[in-house]
Amino acid sequence: MAVRRFFCIGLMTWIGLCYAVNVEAQLLDIRLKTGRNNFLLQERVIVGVTIQNKTDQLAVLANDKDWIQFSVSRARGVPVTRKGQPPEGEVYLLKAGETVEREFQLDPYFDFSEPGEYSLRAVVAVPNWDGKKIVSWPTRIQITRGHDIAILERGVSSSTGGAAPEVRRYTLQKAQVEGKLFLYLRAADNNTPSFRVYNVLPLGTMVQSPRPEIGFEIDAAGITHVFFQCYARHYLYCTMNPDGKLIGRQMFVSDTIAGTPGMARDVRGQFGVQGGQRKLSAWDHPAPRRRPRGLPAKELGLPNP
Repeated sequence: MAVRRFFCIGLMTWIGLCYAVNVEAQLLDIRLKTGRNNFLLQERVIVGVTIQNKTDQLAVLANDKDWIQFSVSRARGVPVTRKGQPPEGEVYLLKAGETVEREFQLDPYFDFSEPGEYSLRAVVAVPNWDGKKIVSWPTRIQITRGHDIAILERGVSSSTGGAAPEVRRYTLQKAQVEGKLFLYLRAADNNTPSFRVYNVLPLGTMVQSPRPEIGFEIDAAGITHVFFQCYARHYLYCTMNPDGKLIGRQMFVSDTIAGTPGMARDVRGQFGVQGGQRKLSAWDHPAPRRRPRGLPAKELGLPNP
């Protein structure tokens, strides 16, 4: 009986909240988009906020320090610990019928350290509407663990002048992202568990049994090189700095003349790709000046690096 009562109260609360959001959406329609529904532990969680003014009045946004407030909760609505508030950005005047989009990185300000489902919501205050606060539609994401494939460790210079070099651990991980297998690079200290994670970077989709095997090396300058098969005849070659930030990404394809590409070291000790043909693609970083033809990034499901 108590369980039924608790369920009924929760259901009525949910219905009331949905009704309130639906009514307020006739003033400002606020929607949160993450681009995908699952992220790895310690990966950047970036949410895009789309705000549409559905009234005939001007809406002043970001005029107040707390013009937008985010909330994150776990299962059953348990709030997640907040470590701060994302920066508010510049002032924007949203005219009648106009739409604006802003991006916010939430992982430095909320605790996403446990795998599971999280619910995201935002509340926008409009000072020239008597400070009215309007709630966004909620969105959900899943935080998952990656499966370790390979690990390399290397000493790098400390950011503190005169200090001894510090050892960093670079881990290749794979995980399912919306039904596709993805390869990640995780850069952290060499503690277990890690005290500091510098970056968790999505490199691209990968095939289940890559041929040739994944290339994974660190050169004398501390640059990490990763080469892997991302599609039937397509391969990605990525380079990252000691903090695990992306420096470059290039696509190569195999053909009957140049053969199958692979990562190799030359006589000077420099890593690069031998064989195959270089192909401009939407995966390239830095992005090519001309829009490439052929296999689009959206077909492979590339998360934003």
